[in-house]
Parts: sequence; structure tokens; C-alpha cells
Amino acid sequence: MPSEYKTKQYYKLRRQWKECKTEYSDLKFIFDKICIEFSSQLSAYCVRNDLGDPFAKTNKSSQNVRGEEFTTSSSKSFFRKIVTSTHPDKGLKDAEKKEKIYHQATAAKKDGNLQRLYDLGKAVSISPDIDAITLKDLDLLEHNTNEIKDKIFKIKNSYAWIWFSSNNNKRDGVFLSFIESHFDK
Repeated sequence: MPSEYKTKQYYKLRRQWKECKTEYSDLKFIFDKICIEFSSQLSAYCVRNDLGDPFAKTNKSSQNVRGEEFTTSSSKSFFRKIVTSTHPDKGLKDAEKKEKIYHQATAAKKDGNLQRLYDLGKAVSISPDIDAITLKDLDLLEHNTNEIKDKIFKIKNSYAWIWFSSNNNKRDGVFLSFIESHFDK
């Protein structure tokens, strides 16, 4: 495979990741506050309309999602470089910061998040060898970017976000729709 293709794909996917990560961080910060307000207003709505406590019994589904660990030699090698340079037992300068990066890199490996691992490498001045990147690595980078895009989509299509974006006349309708879809009658 031509090196030029890999290089273009790598930089394209890294740029998309950075843009999506920034958008997600901004949305998540706002969304967390919206969810608190949504929950509070939903409880008040249910009390006003004699519907009981909406949070007394909720339908919870557990997600046991585990990402793929890195499987290519280039991604494993990159992980080892970060772990070697940040391992807590080395007594390094900025030990606390490097230990944090070490644990985050281990979590990124466990979750199969190569994008995150590349971010952590950058934080300790380690760059990936673009010539060693494989098609499988590029697929994983694209998968990581699509995961964060999916998180953004879920936020923007959540009841809390729709409620927040609605005018006051439509908010009760969002509550009713939420109650009908999430709680037993």
C-alpha cells in the first residue's frame, strides 16, 4: 500500500477525531447540566400531574461493552513506548502526570481506542511511525472516530437534549413521551 495513502488517511482520521472529541467534550459538559435540570423538572411535572415518582423504579439495562485490544504490531509497539516512558516504577520527573498517562494508556488499550492512545503519546512527545501504520490501524482509528460521532448523535437525540431545545409549550409533550417509553404504567 502506498505510504502517501496511509499518511493522508492517518491525518484525516486524526483531524476528524480531534474535531469530534472537542465537540463531544463541549456537548457533554452542557448535557450533564441539562440532564440534572431535566430530571428535576420531570420529577416536578410528575408530582404536579399525580404520576408518582418517575425515578422510584427505572428500567436499567447493563452494557458490558469491551473494546478490542490492539492487534497490530505497530499499535502494540506504540503502546509499549508509552508504557515504558510513563511506568510508575521508574521514578520519573513529573511522576504523577506520567502515572496518570500510564493508566489512561492502559485503559485506552483495553478499550481498543487507538485515537486516545495517540493523544496520550503526543502528551509525552511520542509520535507514531506513520509508515508502520497498517490498514487495520486505520480501520481502528476510523472506528474510534465513529464511536465518538455516535455519542454526539445520542446526546443530540436524547430526551433531555430535545426537552432543553424545545419551547415551553412542547416540553410537557417531551416529558409524556419520555414517561411512556421508559416507565411502567
